[in-house]
Amino acid sequence: MNDSLVKSFKTMYLTSVFLFCNLAGAEHFTVDRAENYPYKNLINRTDSLKVFYIMNGESFSCKVEAVLDNMMWVSPEKKISKELFYNDPLSNCLSREKAKQILSQTVLEFGQGL
Repeated sequence: MNDSLVKSFKTMYLTSVFLFCNLAGAEHFTVDRAENYPYKNLINRTDSLKVFYIMNGESFSCKVEAVLDNMMWVSPEKKISKELFYNDPLSNCLSREKAKQILSQTVLEFGQGL
């Protein structure tokens, strides 16, 4: 069990490094509010939630970075249309499933309350 946990963290770390390098020159903004679950809970639970993006012609490449204490979670990079990005960048750049996964990992790592 311990080896699988270490392997998972290594994989997550390497994925984060790869994504960071890929969008290193990206612009970003901090998301400070959302209306629906799990995004609202994730904003309230983390120290910061940022959307990194690069405009590629008629679409955007984006990812979301969540930080709590010294832990960082980075979503996979997504390509979305301009319309989706301007409509709701957080939920279109961070899937609901991934947001729920990050939220549950913050609870597992730091406990129920902060």
